[in-house]
Amino acid sequence: MMQRTERFGTVPSIIPSMDVGIRDLRKIANAVCRLRLEIGGFKVGSLLAWRHGLPKIVNSIKAIGDTPVIFDAQKAGTDIPTIVEDQVKLAADAGIDAFIAAPLGSGPKSLEAFVRTSLDCEIVPIIVLEMTHPMASAYLAADAGASILLQSLEMGVGCFVAPANNPGRITYYRDLARHNGKRIRIFSPGVGPQGGGPDTAVKAGADFVIIGRSIYEAPDPHAEVTRIYRLISTAYQDRDRSA
Repeated sequence: MMQRTERFGTVPSIIPSMDVGIRDLRKIANAVCRLRLEIGGFKVGSLLAWRHGLPKIVNSIKAIGDTPVIFDAQKAGTDIPTIVEDQVKLAADAGIDAFIAAPLGSGPKSLEAFVRTSLDCEIVPIIVLEMTHPMASAYLAADAGASILLQSLEMGVGCFVAPANNPGRITYYRDLARHNGKRIRIFSPGVGPQGGGPDTAVKAGADFVIIGRSIYEAPDPHAEVTRIYRLISTAYQDRDRSA
């Protein structure tokens, strides 16, 4: 059974990662923005923001449609609390709908500052639990992701990032949240060139798959989104039946 979420539309759906120039960003957004069932939002990153300014990027997308814009500052939230607060306020002023933060290595006070300020600014906080590249956790405590999840749940966070190229970890975090009486939404990058499958991620527990190159390098992004959506829709139905 397909489900609606508060701000990101139908579960499951696709979050295109717009790691392209502003001209290609507009082209891709125009090509797929009418796929309201398939597209849950657009993710924009730090390189675009540095090059063009975040307000310009957000305005470019909002001029095409009302699809939510998720800002991934790669990796904001890993600083002292006052800096984290200012990061959130500046991003919120640009008109974003959600902010991805990676508090790995910064501690609970910075996480608290990120969540509190995001909620004050009426944007959705999304918390990274694990990265997708090899050796990403080499300098972290073994239970860092679990600790971040549990503290975030206490603060009312419901959206998290877990790696599509490690589906066992998606299931682990979903089950940990359920064991603590919470239902979460999982956003999963690492699809395609990084080795993850969109359908295997969704079957493992992801609700939204974050996909970049597979979409923006496709000859027909609209057709590629439609193809991927068929895969994740089937995977979600299989997951729903086995729940």
